[in-house]
Amino acid sequence: MSPLAPTPDHALRHRTPARSDCLTLPHIAPAFAEDSYVRELDADGIEGVLHEPTDRSRAVVGLHNPCATEARVNIHTLLPEYADRTWHFLSGSMHTSHAADGTYLHLSASDTVWLTATP
Repeated sequence: MSPLAPTPDHALRHRTPARSDCLTLPHIAPAFAEDSYVRELDADGIEGVLHEPTDRSRAVVGLHNPCATEARVNIHTLLPEYADRTWHFLSGSMHTSHAADGTYLHLSASDTVWLTATP
């Protein structure tokens, strides 16, 4: 896997899951440390950001649906390097569906969802 470059300050970085208090969890906090890797994600109109601690032991993903209707994204297509990981919901509003090509996240209108992946 190639190193992730830090994203510009204008990125989704400002949309942290702080409102859900999950940043205080010891297994989540390192992904938001000053030296963490942050990368914007391209998700067909959905704003996304990936946070990883320097040891890349955990991934925290934020996805924002700016639309007034539900949107869906295939998490395996969006982050193929994490296809073998188990995803856990942190905050927001969504549901999932499964298809032959992977797991789809259905994001509520105008909402932000946070997930974390474990090895």
